[in-house]
Amino acid sequence: MMKKLLLGSTALAVGGLVAAPAMAADPIKMGVGGYYQFYALAGAIEGTYALNGTSVQYNGIQFIQEGEIHFIGQTKLDNGTSIGLRVELEAWNPAAATTIGGVTNATRQIDEAYLFAFGDWGRVELGGKDDAPYIMYYGTPSALLGFGFVQHNTSFSWTNPTANANNAAAFHISAMTLDAQYQDVNRINYYTPRFAGLQVGISYTPKMNIGTGSMWGLQPGPGANTAGVCGFNDATTANGCPTNDNSWFNAVAIGANYLNKFGVVSVAAYVGYSYAGFTPSNNYTPQTSGLITGANLINGANLTNWKQFAAGLQFSAYGFTVGGSYIWDNNGLGANYYTGQNNDTNAFSAGMMYETGPWQFSVGGTISTNNNGNGIGSVVNCAQGTTSSCSIQQAASSSVYFGNNTAAGAARFGTVTASKIEVGANYALGPGIKMMGGAIFNTLSGPSNAVAGQSWAALLGMDFRF
Repeated sequence: MMKKLLLGSTALAVGGLVAAPAMAADPIKMGVGGYYQFYALAGAIEGTYALNGTSVQYNGIQFIQEGEIHFIGQTKLDNGTSIGLRVELEAWNPAAATTIGGVTNATRQIDEAYLFAFGDWGRVELGGKDDAPYIMYYGTPSALLGFGFVQHNTSFSWTNPTANANNAAAFHISAMTLDAQYQDVNRINYYTPRFAGLQVGISYTPKMNIGTGSMWGLQPGPGANTAGVCGFNDATTANGCPTNDNSWFNAVAIGANYLNKFGVVSVAAYVGYSYAGFTPSNNYTPQTSGLITGANLINGANLTNWKQFAAGLQFSAYGFTVGGSYIWDNNGLGANYYTGQNNDTNAFSAGMMYETGPWQFSVGGTISTNNNGNGIGSVVNCAQGTTSSCSIQQAASSSVYFGNNTAAGAARFGTVTASKIEVGANYALGPGIKMMGGAIFNTLSGPSNAVAGQSWAALLGMDFRF
């Protein structure tokens, strides 16, 4: 279900680490853990049909997998503080190396990597790590491990790739958590001790390079893992960190959850908010013969300070867990210069899970809408060969973009929608071994062929925890 750290009631304040020169009773001892998931899917993904008659179609049967190997070590100092580290190695990483701006980037092998410490006064984490409000989240439950509504494995989407990339509402049908777009950026987290059921967590991130807005010709930040640049959504660092490169800086996120039990009913409530300031580039680049800015004067799209708000609630009793959640996300985009409309996403999810013995069963759904204030173009051509991709015609002027000729790049306006219904079950075969099965139904829709597509699949899989 949820990828959640059991925070308990203790953690560490930074000052506690340096308050006394305590020596550890034992050196750090490393252990190995992790997980591996495998699914076989049988169903259908609706293809994309371009204006010129070409299309890309998708196979209805697929095997997908994802895994990590975790190296974890900690020790307890004589003053009562526990300190350690965690490094997560990708156990399934088939992505090829990429070349951006003439720089070839090696395939990433490390996911999260961070130091941690905790004591009676709280917990701190420092490094490439999910932020505190993300970890503290409670919302819609799911028995379909690796999918669900919290933050599924990114390779488990089972949606039309073109529609998923251009439908601004699609991301949040499976990611109701705060700051899911920039999970593993280098940051510092602090969690308070739990008091009367309440715990507060806060995170600070110096810089984030997150891709958003490319469908409107925006250029947010450098490409992934560009040499000499920090702030990527991986465990990366650099000697020096440029500021004027269309990135987000000084991101602060705060969240709180409340856990309690009233008779036979257990309650879990959550709320969180995040803010990151945007810094434009305003640098001239010969490659594009123009300014690298956070705005596009042809279509009126622009990047701005990134803001999100999320809330969730769960009730559990007699083996049943009922939960729901809500998220608002401005996607780091400002109101369009010409239409005045925003590009905010609002998503709601709800579901129920029942647990008995080794079994878990769940059903749930989510709906996400985006105002589409920037509009969206139409797919004019789909190519197959070394890559199978569909292209959107870019308008040469504002009059074309806000005109009627879709083949020349005219945009279409109106709400963009994404929804998901999920039915799942899992059965514990033994310690750390579960078999999963179920079905998913995804519907992406909107005013353009670039954002629409339906998909469904029956699933059967395994989950290993070690």
